[in-house]
Amino acid sequence: MIISSLDNLNVDIELLTPQVHENMAIIPLKTAKNYNIDLLTLEKGIELGLVNVKECEQSQVNTLIVENRSVTPLILIDGEEVVGGDQNRIVSETIIIAPRSSMKIPVNCSEQGRWAYKKEFMHSDYIANYKTRRAKEFARRKNHSVQHTVWSSIHDVEKDYSFASPTSALSESYDNLRKNHNEIVKSFEIAKGQNGVLVIVDGEIKGFEVFLNSDIYKQFHEKIIKSYLIDSKLGDSVFAVNVDEAENVIKNATDSSFEKKETKGLEESYEFENDSGLGVISLYENEIIHWSYFKKTEELSNDEILDAELESEI
Repeated sequence: MIISSLDNLNVDIELLTPQVHENMAIIPLKTAKNYNIDLLTLEKGIELGLVNVKECEQSQVNTLIVENRSVTPLILIDGEEVVGGDQNRIVSETIIIAPRSSMKIPVNCSEQGRWAYKKEFMHSDYIANYKTRRAKEFARRKNHSVQHTVWSSIHDVEKDYSFASPTSALSESYDNLRKNHNEIVKSFEIAKGQNGVLVIVDGEIKGFEVFLNSDIYKQFHEKIIKSYLIDSKLGDSVFAVNVDEAENVIKNATDSSFEKKETKGLEESYEFENDSGLGVISLYENEIIHWSYFKKTEELSNDEILDAELESEI
């Protein structure tokens, strides 16, 4: 199923005052409607003991079981990480799990060098870095190996910072930069009513993220900023924030054609692509619950590079 636009969803996004730190800037986003749908997040669910994440009876790299004991639907956001089990994982796509139900969910390994039980799964302080999420989405659409793409992207992060986690765990690369990143994040405050963010590095728009309401956005604000920070070399370059260009990026994304995806839970999801970027929008009860956009790059995807390397070895 393809829908031509999001006009019927009445999308109206206000761009708030830009915030700048060195060569990185964000534009807080605020939708006209702050949806009051009652959804439990993975982080809160685990903290309250209402959500349990576990390995399958026979452990599988790309599948986990999530049990929602709450009377409220549970939302899992693309890229958020759980640590523990036989290895750390990131959620492959935004999913809503029905109340009082258990479900197998698709995940990707974010810790290549461990396959041994460590502890019960806990929610991570991080989501997958921006470049990993973007490469993962490209690989999925091209029917390339998403898991190899994720591993390759995590190795790139380690290479960029000359840091080697014993198990190539993405969370440990973040931990290595925690002190510096925590200080930088303080420069980007949550604006009143903000439920999304557009990120700019060296004057180039990298992507944006919108959530159904400001309460849920608050739980992801720091994680999203850090997911771009870890992929950015901060410096002293100066640029003017082009709000008109940002408005056009969002408008072009809104005006794209949307193709319905097969989904796992209660959500409806549509993927879209235009000349400048691609992304996914997820709906629940006909309202936007999560909308992500990634700018296209002319560089080869990590998976294409990996495929080329493997072919050269044959």
